[in-house]
Amino acid sequence: MALNALEQIDSLAPADYIGALKRVRPTEQQLQMLRIHMAAPDQRVTAPHLAHALGFANWRTAISFYGKFAGKLCTELNVAPATKLAVLARPYKSSGLEYGLSLRPSVIEALKELEIASRDSWLFQEEFGVGKPLVEGASFTVQVSAFERNPVARDKCIKHYGTSCAVCGFNFRAIYGSAADGYVHVHHLKPLASIGEEYIIDPIKDLRPVCPNCHAVIHLRQPPYSIDEVKTMLQGAIDA
Repeated sequence: MALNALEQIDSLAPADYIGALKRVRPTEQQLQMLRIHMAAPDQRVTAPHLAHALGFANWRTAISFYGKFAGKLCTELNVAPATKLAVLARPYKSSGLEYGLSLRPSVIEALKELEIASRDSWLFQEEFGVGKPLVEGASFTVQVSAFERNPVARDKCIKHYGTSCAVCGFNFRAIYGSAADGYVHVHHLKPLASIGEEYIIDPIKDLRPVCPNCHAVIHLRQPPYSIDEVKTMLQGAIDA
C-alpha cells in the first residue's frame, strides 16, 4: 500500500534532510530562520515571533517565505504534502491561540549534525570554503528576480564589526540573551540588484551589520539611504 505524503515525511531520517539541505544550499536568511527555530524553547515557534525575529512586517509574509524554502526541500525529498511546511514542522496552537510550528524530530537531529547555528558549520567548510573568492550577485530565479548573498562574506563582516547595529548600536544578545546571540542583518552598501553581474566583494568595505529596523529605514528609498543619513535621522529624533 502506497504511503501518503505525511506518512512519507514521517518516515524520513535525519540523513535524508542532511542530503536535501546540502543540495538546496540555503541562503543566509533561510539559515537564520532555521537558527531561530532551533533556538526556540522545544523548537516550537509562533508565526508572529518568527516574523518579528526576521524583521518581517507580518506573520503571513514570514510563513510564506518559510514555505518557499520548505517547497525546495519537498522537491529534493520527493514529497508533496498539502502544506509544504509540513516537511519541516508540525502545526500547533500556542497558549495565546496563535499559529505555531514545531520542528520535526528528524529535522532537529539533522540541523544539530550540520551545526546549523555555528559559523564553523558544514555550509562554510564544505559548500563555500574559507579562503575562496567571495563572489556575490549571481542572479537566480525564485518567483521574482533575486540575488545570492555569500554567507562567508557575512561572517567576515560580523567578525570585523561585531553584531551591534552600525546605525543605532542595538545588540540582540544584550537585550534578548543567548538565544539571539549573533543575530543581525548585514547591509550591502552597494545594492546587489544594481550590479547585474558577479563581483568580488570586500566584506569590510562593502558590508555593515545593521538591526532589522534600521535596515528597513535604509531601504525606504531607492537608491537606499546611506548609514550616515539614517544616523542623522535617528539623532534628529532623539534631539526632538
